[in-house]
Amino acid sequence: MAITSSTTAAFTPPLRLKGEAEAMVIRTLDEALVFAERNPHPEGDYGGMIRRLQGAHREEDLIEAANAFRWWCEANGLLDESLG
Repeated sequence: MAITSSTTAAFTPPLRLKGEAEAMVIRTLDEALVFAERNPHPEGDYGGMIRRLQGAHREEDLIEAANAFRWWCEANGLLDESLG
């Protein structure tokens, strides 16, 4: 997984997350933040991940925030890798 930095940081390739009704596709850090705020899960450093997503502006911060979100998803069994 890579993060590309432009005007909007993007996951390349996008992350597919398991949803209650259907899979969700997360393409940007903004989408990741919205998803995480609406779907808090106990595993991993939730608070730290939210702070990283909110404060990511420099390229290093964008990469760290993307990694934190992915690790949080993995820790909570949210990644849908069935099509990967």
